[in-house]
Amino acid sequence: MKDHIFGNLMDWGYALDTLHRLRDSGSLDDHQDELIRLLRYDKNWRLREAAVEAAVTLRKPSIETVKQIVQLIKRDDLYYNIRIMATEVLSTLVSVIMENKELNKNLVRVCINEANHEVSALLSSPVPPIFHDVLDVTYEQIQKVAATV
Repeated sequence: MKDHIFGNLMDWGYALDTLHRLRDSGSLDDHQDELIRLLRYDKNWRLREAAVEAAVTLRKPSIETVKQIVQLIKRDDLYYNIRIMATEVLSTLVSVIMENKELNKNLVRVCINEANHEVSALLSSPVPPIFHDVLDVTYEQIQKVAATV
């Protein structure tokens, strides 16, 4: 069995402490697979919110991390606050991912185009005005980034 830096997620206190330690030390970038694990974990909203909040601090977000943030935004079964938080994080991450010289630019372009498509689709669907406004701001940010790709 693979060792997970956040341990057993049922022990969410330890997982939160570890997440905050990694975020504060600037080493969260080295543990993005584990961050994605937190973002996908459906049994504790505190962990997911903390993971979304921590994701905005990434200096070299991976394509997989950005895709997972987009998946949270799309999920109809989640409450709007987390979807709004994820949308705000996406707005930041699309700019930051462009600066990562280690990533394949074609894959980054595809990722940004997919994010653009998903946000555009949500803008075309009926959502509460507060969510729509955040989506609109993020869509504009993605458009600016996409124009530079």
